[in-house]
Amino acid sequence: MVLAKGLRPAQVVLGILAVRILSVFLVQTWYVPDEYWQTLEVAHKHAFGYGELTWEWQKGLRSYLYPSVVAVLYTILKFTGLDYADAVVFLPRILQAIISTAADYSFYKWTGKRKWALFLILTSWFWFYTSSRTLLQTLETSLVAIAMSIFPFKAGKLGYYENENNNWIWLACISVFVRPTSALIWLVLGVYNVMTTRQGRLKLLLRTYMPIVVLSGGAMVALDSYFYGRLIITPWEFFRFNVLQNISTFYGEHPWHWYITQGLPAVLGINIFPLFWSIVSIARRPRENRIGLVLLAAASLHVLVHSFIPHKEFRFVLPLVPILLYLIQDVIVPWSRKAKRWQLYTVALSILLGNMVPSLYFGMVHQSGTLKVMPLLREALPNNRSSILFMMPCHSTPLYSHLHMNVSTRYLNCDPPATSHTYEAEAFYHNPQRWWRSVYATRQTPMLVVLFDVLQGRVEDLLKGYKLIHELPHTQYPEGEVGEKVLVYQKIERQASAQTDDIIQ
Repeated sequence: MVLAKGLRPAQVVLGILAVRILSVFLVQTWYVPDEYWQTLEVAHKHAFGYGELTWEWQKGLRSYLYPSVVAVLYTILKFTGLDYADAVVFLPRILQAIISTAADYSFYKWTGKRKWALFLILTSWFWFYTSSRTLLQTLETSLVAIAMSIFPFKAGKLGYYENENNNWIWLACISVFVRPTSALIWLVLGVYNVMTTRQGRLKLLLRTYMPIVVLSGGAMVALDSYFYGRLIITPWEFFRFNVLQNISTFYGEHPWHWYITQGLPAVLGINIFPLFWSIVSIARRPRENRIGLVLLAAASLHVLVHSFIPHKEFRFVLPLVPILLYLIQDVIVPWSRKAKRWQLYTVALSILLGNMVPSLYFGMVHQSGTLKVMPLLREALPNNRSSILFMMPCHSTPLYSHLHMNVSTRYLNCDPPATSHTYEAEAFYHNPQRWWRSVYATRQTPMLVVLFDVLQGRVEDLLKGYKLIHELPHTQYPEGEVGEKVLVYQKIERQASAQTDDIIQ
């Protein structure tokens, strides 16, 4: 690529790390609850002794691997006395940024150290938006990229493949425990590896696959069983609840074509256009693009299976980003060798700007209120005996991982209910007054109440004893019970006791 010449490995690593660390501090918006509730809250509970666990952790759907790593980091902060709130919030993200840096450099090596590949992975808006988030999908994507960089694709010299690097199997197994959905990618690549190996298929299966799967899988089962206190295989529990019992539909349903018409176009952004170019190129010359064909098959199976699952989210195709960017750079690089300088600069600038705009908007503006409110809540809490009520859709904010104060908190529960039963959040929005009376009939009302502005008019009577102390912008696109602003109300302290003290004095 004409924009970057003679890059040394250290320069590349430092450049990638700078971008990923930058994302830690630039990306300060809310994305999905799992970023906090499936990693940080779990780790905080284990390290500091207080926190909340969602229903997935009670049923055994999640592996403790990632939360355990974060818990170690928290424990170090705890015993060194450095567990300041900002450290607890930012250090896990810095850790993930470092892991993502390793993934990006692995992607760069996988492509043959092509500078266009480096440019694409560094400018990808959705990866910039998620690469420093403590999402399970972020770790899954990192593991996929690193494993791909050592996977024995058959496109080099024969002697190289006589001693295939099988360490990718370890990473593949771990990624399946982190997020079982990555199994679809490894299914295609595993079949490809067995069919094209020059080591002997039976030998590969019995002497390589089986020992690694047993050892890595056994270690993960042992880790999870230790924390859960019972024998458990988390990928099976994940499959049983989300696929066989279809629990995931409780959190929303989308049409079968959603990933094709909305999911991938949004995740890839402007890069969707060179992806079409890549797909056409592979379809025209499949024999000349065997690696591309295999990668396209893996990505297609991933999208196909997920398309039959009613509940869909953008982050579910995040592990495909390094795969699809590989396909994209594989057509841009040959083109760039013949292109004129002005064409190179035009394409590079278009990709940069096309990714920068959504990166800045979604990273700094859209859905920022529910994160910015957390330090304000810490400042407003007078002591550990205080209490907070989050009167908003469940898991709309982080909790103890960002408060880092052992105060009483209350949020609307949205665990999947039994058949024909109403879950708490639904009951609340149906009749907030009735819910308030039932919950606070025999207990003290909270010191702080957090809600979206769309609810304000419906709970004015309940908040007569409160004053509005903060009003934060959240989103320009309110939807349902999520409003444009986040409001914080504080209970008005009675002056009677203070007046009595004055009289006595």
